[in-house]
Amino acid sequence: MPHAALSMQSNTSGDVKALATRLQAELAGDTRFDALARTMYATDASMYEITPIGVVWPRSVHDVVTTVRACREYGIPLVARGAGTGLTGGAVGAGLQLDLSRYMNRIGSLDRQARTIEVEPGVVLDELNAHLEPHGLMFAPDVATSSRATLGGMIANNSCGAHSVVFGRTVDHVAALTVVLADGDVVTFGDHHPPLANGSQKESDQTGPHRLEKELEHIRDDCYEEIVNRFPKVLRSNGGYGLDRLGPPGTPAKAIKILCGSEGTLGIVVGAKLKLVPLPKFRGLCVLNFGSLSDALAVTPAILEHEPAAVELVDRMILQAAQRSPINTQTYPFLSGDPEALLIVELFGEDQKSLTARLDALVADGGVISSSQGVNLITDPSLQEKVWNLRRAGLGLLMSKPGDDQSYAFVEDSAVDPSRLREYIDRFRKILAGENVDAGFYAHASVGCIHVRPILNLKRAQDVERMRRIAEAASDLALEFGGAMTGEHGDGLVRSCWLEKMYGPRIIQAFREIKQLFDPQNLLNPNKIVDPLSMTDHLRYGPTWKSKPVKTHLDFSAHGGMAGLASMCSGVGVCRQRLVGTMCPSYMATNDEVHTTRARANALRVALSNRGLLEGLSDPALDEVMDLCIGCKACKNECPTGVDMARLKAEYLSHKNLRQGVPLRARMVADLPQRLRTMGRFPRITNLISRSRLMRAWMQARYGLDARLALPKLATQSFRAWFQHHRKTRPPQPAPRGTIMYLVDTWTNYFTPQTGIATVSLLEAAGYEVLCPRTMCCGRPAISQGLLGEAKRLAEFNVRRLIPFAAKGGLIVGSEPSCTLTYVDEYPQLVRSPSARTVADRVVTIETLLARLLRDHPGALTFREPTTDLKYHAHCHQRAMIGSQDAVELLRCVWGNRVDEINSGCCGMAGAFGHEVEHYDIAQAIGEQRLFPAVRERGQAAIAVSGFSCRQQIEHHTGVNARHVVEHLATALVKPDP
Repeated sequence: MPHAALSMQSNTSGDVKALATRLQAELAGDTRFDALARTMYATDASMYEITPIGVVWPRSVHDVVTTVRACREYGIPLVARGAGTGLTGGAVGAGLQLDLSRYMNRIGSLDRQARTIEVEPGVVLDELNAHLEPHGLMFAPDVATSSRATLGGMIANNSCGAHSVVFGRTVDHVAALTVVLADGDVVTFGDHHPPLANGSQKESDQTGPHRLEKELEHIRDDCYEEIVNRFPKVLRSNGGYGLDRLGPPGTPAKAIKILCGSEGTLGIVVGAKLKLVPLPKFRGLCVLNFGSLSDALAVTPAILEHEPAAVELVDRMILQAAQRSPINTQTYPFLSGDPEALLIVELFGEDQKSLTARLDALVADGGVISSSQGVNLITDPSLQEKVWNLRRAGLGLLMSKPGDDQSYAFVEDSAVDPSRLREYIDRFRKILAGENVDAGFYAHASVGCIHVRPILNLKRAQDVERMRRIAEAASDLALEFGGAMTGEHGDGLVRSCWLEKMYGPRIIQAFREIKQLFDPQNLLNPNKIVDPLSMTDHLRYGPTWKSKPVKTHLDFSAHGGMAGLASMCSGVGVCRQRLVGTMCPSYMATNDEVHTTRARANALRVALSNRGLLEGLSDPALDEVMDLCIGCKACKNECPTGVDMARLKAEYLSHKNLRQGVPLRARMVADLPQRLRTMGRFPRITNLISRSRLMRAWMQARYGLDARLALPKLATQSFRAWFQHHRKTRPPQPAPRGTIMYLVDTWTNYFTPQTGIATVSLLEAAGYEVLCPRTMCCGRPAISQGLLGEAKRLAEFNVRRLIPFAAKGGLIVGSEPSCTLTYVDEYPQLVRSPSARTVADRVVTIETLLARLLRDHPGALTFREPTTDLKYHAHCHQRAMIGSQDAVELLRCVWGNRVDEINSGCCGMAGAFGHEVEHYDIAQAIGEQRLFPAVRERGQAAIAVSGFSCRQQIEHHTGVNARHVVEHLATALVKPDP
């Protein structure tokens, strides 16, 4: 039995308790040893699950040193972790988890002349490159997970990325590493620099690094002939410890070459000095479409003659997944027909002329395009980003299909000489065919690194065994081709067991000697590289895994229940990105894993399974992990596997309400639309009372609604009252486009009737007769509070009102995104009848309706030329369900290039969330991430927003009066002559 397993068996609950008490007393950072924290950190993006004893979030080098020394004293293993996006199980283990991403994420000094920068390990790659972009520099390795991958994780894995044919690997761009060793000493290898954090720990005597590097030289020299014979001669050789990077005997051995790619088994990186490169001046893409995977791979050698910066392969399975995934509902103009595979070729140029010449030369090469079914040259940066987004999403997209049959990462990292890539894949496909297994393929074809994702059901014992057979055959094939089984993702739990076959017993002994040199007690990330476990041990899903069925109001049938939808989370961590997108707003504000979609999904998956750590929907841990989910629905769109946490939370709250009763505030929020019927009759008196200091203080004490934020102000005349008068007094008008139903939401009716008036004005000017059916509240407030039975009754009533019109093909339009899209999203789930589906299919937002109208009939509406610029913020539900493109297109019909969509994320209000006293500050922090600064820096531009809650939040926290899109359009409208 491996040493690590023995040491963990010898630890008692008393040891763990003593360690927890000590760390909580001595660390400036955070510690947790509860079931929720252990659940969140039991998995990464791999297929493995090992429950740790607890988690530490250090704030400084001193915290790391203290933690390491305490673990050493108690004999408890320690696993360092960045974003947890690794595919091999390298960031899971039975000891203590050390998350370096939350606090140790500072960017240090930049030396522009030397082109170096100092960073802490938790710095995210995209955030570093955003910091460097104004200086014309970048850190070159560009992993697909760059929006959340940390530099510490990239160093641990020796990450590469799409452009490694030009830039190489992470090890090629590291000037120095500051590392905490297993004995707690802090040493710096390479160019000397102090740790970035302001810890009190002194760096150890500089004889430490010197001694270790001398010992590495002895290990290398003793087995150099085996190193030459056994290490693959390909760029993407990344298995084991990098002895082949230490040079020949007689040359100095640089420990950085070994530490990069050591997966945290030799030391914990707490600081790094990185080498930088200039940003490419001009980029262009050539997207080649092929009728077969083999044809695509066959032309790769010819493409390499043109010295590309990247050659990426995407196969049909990924393309099909992209077309069915909500994250990629748009069309792809670079596809020609229905290709079996794409090659994405990127070229760099010093100027546009030279880039054009290089692209022209590529497409003039018969060896490149002879078997292609279509060639698309792309120089527009936005379209190039669209291409790269498809490629980056490949991993998640392959896992986006519901069900137990999923694509798994266990042979996804082989690398061979690019000239033999076609032959290698043809042979690999025969292995899969022999096992009757389908697979998805994507690759860094430029360097012969192929990612194969076989589709299996690991809940079946026969498929677990099938996986092992495929991996064994893949290792044989890699050896035969002189390639590597580990190209960039690391060995971890999935490939360490094959290292002896790949490298032989003498090299394995050298690996053990290196591990013993750096970590004699085998405490740092044990069972990775040295003393491996079987690849079939500790599977997240295996033959013993069972889910607990739960009766639900909402429809989870496509995923086999709540547990099935939660289990769609693959762990790739898109919910941890902060510079783009909306998911997950609370994580963006807190940088705390507990507030990610991934953490919520993991908690629900475990609670609804037989794992035993969390027990069902009544487990108190779910209250914490669900608390800051604001129901923005961004995960429905941005999560590559479509984990719809808003739906899961609503159902969770429903079960909680049944157990514990409906909280007073939840009842008040759900009943507000009905109460407004009375309050709306006396708007002036209601406003005077509800917005007074005394009433706000009472509302905070009674309902927990923060007194700092006044309730919205009722309009003196409701929209329905205005519309009734309008219908009576307006002369008869022709309606060439027929009749349309306008869904009058609660907020428009009572608070912002000007939005409804503008909507009617635009629709009538476009040639519609507008009717306002007497529907009830859409049920959005009730859904947000988990009152799904009440929401269902409202939905049934509204469907009965609308189905006669919808069944005849009539259009139903709404101006409040959250209310309008409730008809589209939740109604078919709540009512589950053909009528509900028919109504949902006929409901459209006002922005989409008008954008389609002007697209097909440009003269349908006439507008004055505006005199101001416009900045647009999209509502979260709108962005998640239908996208913001229609609204932007509509505004550009009037403002042209003077309209700009804000990269804004979420405003933070989320219905009642921003009003709640315990959530007011976090709601503000969410808005301050990107939206509020952009609004304050708008210059003279006006702000356009569709959502009522967004407009309230912006005005409260910035003082800026944002108006609905339709209000801006109605102001610019030239009304037709009567």
